[in-house]
Amino acid sequence: MNSVSNLNQQGLDNNGHPAHHEDDLIDLGQYWRTIKRGKWIILLITLSCLILGGLLASNMTPLYQATSKILADPQQPNANRDEQYIASALVFLFYETQYEIIQSRNIAETVVDKLGLVEKYKQEQAALKAEPKSGLSAMLDNWKMELSALAGKEEAAAPAKPLSDAEIKTMLAMQIQGGLEVSGGKQSQVINVSYSSDDPQKAADIINAVADAYIAFGLESRLGEVRNTEQWLGEQYQKLGEKLQESEAALSAYRSSQGLVDTSQQERLANAQLQNLNSELIRAQTKLSEETEQYQAVQSVTPGTPGYYSLAPVLANKTASDMVKEQAARAREVEQLEQRYGEKHPRMIAARSALKSTRDNLNSEIEKIIANVEKNYRSAQTQVQNVQRLIAESRAEIQGLQGNNLELVRLEREVENNRRVYESFQSQLMQANVNSEFDASNVHIIDRATVPKAPYKPNKKLILVLAGMFGLFAGTVLVFLKELLDNTFKTPDNIEDKIKIPSLGITPVVKKSKSESTPEKQYLDDPRSTFSESINTIRTGLLFSNIDNPPKTVLVTSSTGSEGKSTLALNLAAAYSNIGKTLLLEVDLRKPSIARYLGLTPQEGLSELVTGSVQNTESLLQTKVKDNLTVITSGAMPRNPAELLSSKKFEKVMEALKRNFDYIVLDGPPTLPVSDSCILGNKMDAVVMAVKAEDTKVNVAKEAIKRLRNHNANVIGAVLTVAEPNKMSYYGNHYYAEEYYGDVDPKELKVANV
Repeated sequence: MNSVSNLNQQGLDNNGHPAHHEDDLIDLGQYWRTIKRGKWIILLITLSCLILGGLLASNMTPLYQATSKILADPQQPNANRDEQYIASALVFLFYETQYEIIQSRNIAETVVDKLGLVEKYKQEQAALKAEPKSGLSAMLDNWKMELSALAGKEEAAAPAKPLSDAEIKTMLAMQIQGGLEVSGGKQSQVINVSYSSDDPQKAADIINAVADAYIAFGLESRLGEVRNTEQWLGEQYQKLGEKLQESEAALSAYRSSQGLVDTSQQERLANAQLQNLNSELIRAQTKLSEETEQYQAVQSVTPGTPGYYSLAPVLANKTASDMVKEQAARAREVEQLEQRYGEKHPRMIAARSALKSTRDNLNSEIEKIIANVEKNYRSAQTQVQNVQRLIAESRAEIQGLQGNNLELVRLEREVENNRRVYESFQSQLMQANVNSEFDASNVHIIDRATVPKAPYKPNKKLILVLAGMFGLFAGTVLVFLKELLDNTFKTPDNIEDKIKIPSLGITPVVKKSKSESTPEKQYLDDPRSTFSESINTIRTGLLFSNIDNPPKTVLVTSSTGSEGKSTLALNLAAAYSNIGKTLLLEVDLRKPSIARYLGLTPQEGLSELVTGSVQNTESLLQTKVKDNLTVITSGAMPRNPAELLSSKKFEKVMEALKRNFDYIVLDGPPTLPVSDSCILGNKMDAVVMAVKAEDTKVNVAKEAIKRLRNHNANVIGAVLTVAEPNKMSYYGNHYYAEEYYGDVDPKELKVANV
């Protein structure tokens, strides 16, 4: 079984490290690394937003806000109890009403009049008209007039009719209404009234004038109500006085004509007596109910039965209760003697005699108790009847008094009612007279507005903070969107995850060195470099891909050109030469590059070898590159490279070469542009794909692998080429960036773009 597959099945990658799986938990560190990769984009967008926010804040007109605090008590001063109760019940509406009053047009117009804003406005407009316009403004005005004339709108070119004082007042009042802000009154009785303006002095003057106008409005409304109430009470008071006099005169005349005295005292005494009798009746009925219950209980029990001796009155009587206990004791004694001596024994006869005597005495006592219960029952009935009779007599007496003196009582009540109403109105009239004597208000100014020292808008700090936060958010979203749309390979794990083939390793970008060695000759010039070590890792992966029968012929190809396949093939062949006789065979017959990279003299090569046009086969072999490494370049470009590579002659050449070399590395052409690699793929032991980091598209690589496998090529894995290890650390591959290639300095990197 393929050993690379074994590694992946065991949860390890090709380098022996834990492999990543799609069902793993979300790696939050991956998000952080994405942000780190896009930090410059985020920083640039954030700075741009901060600059725009700063420009916006600096160009905004500063607004100053003045605030006055007003204490508003829902309870009106000198309010009576009813008014206080109503105010308490409607307190939730009170402050909403005050808000509407403060922001009303009446208050705003009062402020306009108090501050003389109409005259100030007219003066400001006159000053603006008198101020000479700049050349640009005058030019624009002339153009407007000319355009209006051309359009036949002479009336539009005429100067606008000036506003009247009333119109100016309405306009200014609406501006004040729009600039007012009212709050508070929810958790306390303090209302905050604020006004905003670009002139701090104007803001303070207007808000103080609003507070004064609001308090004056409240006073005027309150005093108006008091005066109206006082006038109405006075009129009603006079009418009630006349009505009281008339009712008193009628009462006096009726008494004189009938010879009657005041019956109110007699009626009150009769009513009191009736009330006492009703209370006595309740007590008598309660007593009767209790006696009835006992009477019914003793009547329902048959004498001599067990229930007869357990009646409540019997048990409540101590003498009877003791006799019941004595009877029970005598009965037990008789039962015991009967079992021991029999019926004829003298002791038995004496015991029965004692039991009978006790029972007779008990029955006699119970009869007395029952007689007493019946007596109490009859007495309670009589008491209830007597009280009911007295109540009836008392009611008849009261009805007689009321019937005989009905007209007198009516007149007396009329006088009494008129007197109470008259006295009530007299009290209210006196209170109204007191209230009208002084100005009483339930609203007071706590703090008058002062001239604000600094603008409250725009809040430049807040604007900058919001701009910065928006920049960070937008930059982060852009970075993640860019990452989402990036369809390239960044790490070896991407190869395994996205195209489902093993990753054999990477070829990092090459350090600049004093020798200025090119990436293609890195293994030849510096076999101990990090690049060379990565090639050794790839070679080891190939050897261990099939331990029993490691691939002898390895085709190196790519999806398209410029993905580093020739660099990979050349260095991989150099690595193989350390463990066996190796041939680097250039089969890219369309765009050969090996001779140029190695500085070899162009000569006959593979094309001539396959066609048989070469006289001396040994002359094709380039053996001076490295010990154990032989190079055969492509030679002349044939008219049909695909036909040449698919020929029987090419197969015979490959068989001969395999007999003479331990390993053969073929530098093949790209897979997608031409079909050459697909033709070669099924003839090789292994095919290795070169995938350029952050360049090769995933869908392109998938298509190339699909084509190779459709031709039965053994695609054993892929190599991530031209990879920057330090960048890979941002993608979570700390093995490459920190442990293995930790000595790579990004400033000394040179991209191997072959």
